[in-house]
Amino acid sequence: MRFFTLFLVVFFLNSCGNEKLEKNYELDYDPNNEINLVTQTENGYQKVEIPGHILFYGHNKDFIITNQKPSDSIYKSEEDLVFKAMESKIFNTKFSTFWIITLNNDSIYGPLNKMEYFALRKSLKIPENLRLDNSTQRFYQTGQREDIEYYKPDFSVIDVRNLKGNMEKHTLKK
Repeated sequence: MRFFTLFLVVFFLNSCGNEKLEKNYELDYDPNNEINLVTQTENGYQKVEIPGHILFYGHNKDFIITNQKPSDSIYKSEEDLVFKAMESKIFNTKFSTFWIITLNNDSIYGPLNKMEYFALRKSLKIPENLRLDNSTQRFYQTGQREDIEYYKPDFSVIDVRNLKGNMEKHTLKK
């Protein structure tokens, strides 16, 4: 019985925790069904470094790269939509931006369009093998987000062949 209780506690803590990337950067789920990139502050709070919804990401000891959907650029509060309509509008758009973090000096670049992203990758000498090859689709709750990019990712940017975390790898949702 003790073992079972301990197992449940460990399982619960692991399933509710943030996903740590590099240094003090973590992916964190928020109540609006979004996944932000955050850092922990000294007083125990979280600082949102990249808001909106991180769709795809990659990282190594030197860089974190992300493809993010900026909800505030898609839905405007003056539209006064109900929550479900707002979510639907956000999920169904293909608009997304890119961000790059250099870990040696904690510089954050973004939001970037695709051309700016590739140019900055080159100028920062980000290695070719660092790709956007992780998906957040399974982060916290399976199927909670229905973003079209999870089913139709941009093949020129997302490493679809090695994509981890997508339930239906690069296929159209039926």
